[in-house]
Amino acid sequence: MAEDTQDKKTPQKWEPRGRDADKPPALAGIHRYASFTNLRDRMTTPALNRAVMVGIGAAVALDVVRPIAKGMFDAAYCYECRACYATQENCPASIAFQAELTLSCRTMDYRRFIRNRGLLCIRCGNCTGFCVQRLDLARLYGKMGVETTRALAAGKLPFDVVENALREGLIGREYVDAFYEWYRDHGGRRLG
Repeated sequence: MAEDTQDKKTPQKWEPRGRDADKPPALAGIHRYASFTNLRDRMTTPALNRAVMVGIGAAVALDVVRPIAKGMFDAAYCYECRACYATQENCPASIAFQAELTLSCRTMDYRRFIRNRGLLCIRCGNCTGFCVQRLDLARLYGKMGVETTRALAAGKLPFDVVENALREGLIGREYVDAFYEWYRDHGGRRLG
């Protein structure tokens, strides 16, 4: 019995065989062959992390600055919750995806705006009631319609996008004259 109490009083210190001071200890019987776990063998992560963070910061800043520069402040505040999709039954222009229009306003993506029926918006305001952020979506879509018409006049819209929009009826009556005139001036044939 005296031996049992003596063993409990003096703890045995365990050290792994072949311990390397640079590496954390491994469990007994497990060999460490993975060199990528050594911090010395990794690539320069601090510089890479800084470059990635600068890139992410620039992308976020561009997402915020671009709509603000065009006067579309509401687009910067949309956090893409998609609550405005509930408007689908109440939209007189049959716009199914209002959030897609808001995102196209944020990124100034004219093709996406036209493809998702943004030029058909009559600014009734039905979608505004569903917006969690209470953004004035009708005003935002109206401004984007004007910006799309300006982009058309500046030659930023490809011919096939304009032709498809006219053929599929994706342009509202406020904008159709400007689009059709541009289409005819750029060699478009009569749509019928």
